[in-house]
Amino acid sequence: MTGTVRSRRRVPVAICLGTGVAAAGYRRHALSRSGALGAAVVGAITHGAGSWRWSAPILAFFAGSSVLSRLERGSTAGRAIAAMTERGSRRDLTQVLANGGVATLAALCQIAAPHPRLAWAFAGAYAAANSDTWATEIGALSPAPPRMILSGRIAPPGTSGAITPTGLAGAVAGSVVIGIVAACSLRGPYPARRALAITLAGMAGSLADSLAGATIQAGYRCPACKEPTERRRHRCGTPTVLARGQGWCTNEIVNALCTAVGAGVAVGLSSAGD
Repeated sequence: MTGTVRSRRRVPVAICLGTGVAAAGYRRHALSRSGALGAAVVGAITHGAGSWRWSAPILAFFAGSSVLSRLERGSTAGRAIAAMTERGSRRDLTQVLANGGVATLAALCQIAAPHPRLAWAFAGAYAAANSDTWATEIGALSPAPPRMILSGRIAPPGTSGAITPTGLAGAVAGSVVIGIVAACSLRGPYPARRALAITLAGMAGSLADSLAGATIQAGYRCPACKEPTERRRHRCGTPTVLARGQGWCTNEIVNALCTAVGAGVAVGLSSAGD
């Protein structure tokens, strides 16, 4: 009976938390209207899965990414990245689901059929999302030019699959933050071991993101402006031409792959510790 009462009480709190996160993101121009709606649903489901213990990692992700995105937009490289990706300063529904969809699925499964491995999958997914986000945001501040992860050749800022030492440091920091937050908030023995495992899972997801960005993610070029872009139509209005990768593989698909790898590695590491 006690568990049922707690579950019932958790519902309004979950709705309020999800709405609050979405409203804050919208007011800070971090989320579009569709993105705010998606964040509200993601936040509510997450809190419903495990109250504040599950909500802590997602709050850390949204807070950190919102602050760092402001720093990126103010840098020269950040403006170049925005021009190449042609994305606004606000995350829309597709971007919210690309980063949080895998973790939300784990939360839904936890509500339907609780299992300890689902908490690992959830934490690993957000560690990967945070690692990739921080790599991009902090990497935009790098004094060194980006280099492709496989070939090592210099690439324009914002090129998928290109990395910098500063970006790598950001990736590690972003993964460590979620690893520590998740290890402290999600119940279980050996918190230091859990933090390390989740951190490694986040780094694995970020690495998968860079590798996919360098190989299969679609990259286009505007035949009129001769500029690289990730969109099928350039901001000048000209239809672009596929220059590399696969046309079906968008940045959002790569982000979802990144979080799936993070979730999978986290579950694998949790199994290895049994």
